[in-house]
Amino acid sequence: MSRGTRSGGAFVIAALALAAALAPLTGSAADEADEAGQITWAIQPSSPEGPDGRDVLEYSLGPGETATDYVGVSNLGAEPLVVRVYAMDALMTADGAFSLPPAGTASEDVGAWVGITGDGVFTIEPGTRAEIPFRLTVPPNAEPGDHAGGIVASLAELSETAGADQQVAVDRRVGVRLYVDVPGVAAPAATVSDIDVAYEGGFASFGGPATVTYTVENPGNLRLGGLVRIALTGPFGWELAAGEPQELPELLPGGSVRLTQEFADVPPAVLLTATADLEPVQREGRSGAVDGEHRAVGTAWAVPWLLLVVLLALIAVVVLLVRRGILLRRRLRAAEAAVAAAQTADAGDGVDSDAPEPGIPEPAAAR
Repeated sequence: MSRGTRSGGAFVIAALALAAALAPLTGSAADEADEAGQITWAIQPSSPEGPDGRDVLEYSLGPGETATDYVGVSNLGAEPLVVRVYAMDALMTADGAFSLPPAGTASEDVGAWVGITGDGVFTIEPGTRAEIPFRLTVPPNAEPGDHAGGIVASLAELSETAGADQQVAVDRRVGVRLYVDVPGVAAPAATVSDIDVAYEGGFASFGGPATVTYTVENPGNLRLGGLVRIALTGPFGWELAAGEPQELPELLPGGSVRLTQEFADVPPAVLLTATADLEPVQREGRSGAVDGEHRAVGTAWAVPWLLLVVLLALIAVVVLLVRRGILLRRRLRAAEAAVAAAQTADAGDGVDSDAPEPGIPEPAAAR
């Protein structure tokens, strides 16, 4: 059951159209709303005799087929309630929530297949419930697969602005999910893509947080669920971190969700590689392979700055020592060359100058 509340006091709200809250109502929540003096109403799947235990409206109908069913709208407050009941196509928000577009948005899918009895406006007395019939007719050209929408109980009011000189329309809605499975060729598909990796290690840190963000999309025609596993590795496949599997929200056909997983104390491995492995599954009662790209890879620099500075300093010291060694060897060779030259000069000065040159005969003595 889903419910809505309106405070007894005046509203100070800008013009707005609220998305439907499509979660079951607990009895305690409704009681608390009543005790606070609020107008409270609820909607749930029903029958001519009253609620039948269903949480959602779910059907399997072929093109051209029709089904008649009921929703129960309860007035849990102390004042008469006038609500408008209508159907809309569903959509997925960026964070994966099941939602409905703003009031007045034209439906092109299952929301247009539902006809509510009469003009769709009902007055419900305090403490009572109205069982409202509707007819669901699948058009002959309906495409096979899952179609998602919702049936809404809306309380539309006029509210004064803060200046009390203008009024704006305020539409408060609660709804119940509606699913129609049209038989035909099933084309389940899911992809994971657009993976971004951010590393925030500090200058003097030997580890830091890493954030991995990615998109999962359902381009097929069936609702899907599943898991995504994220792993972080460094160069040469060095395993750095592995996160807990992330459970996907229900992926409607044509829908997508952007998810994030955070890791703490990831070593600065110079180049950080994140791998997202998608494990899609079909909803209960269905089986078979799901097509699509099920792996995405992204990278980010994770530079160990302190280690890099120390390494550069060591390299600088080594280079300096090598250069000094080369300079010393050059000076030593120069000194050795100078000593050798001096020794050669000294040896030349000690030769007898009166000795005849080679090849010239000594003159004969006088007789």
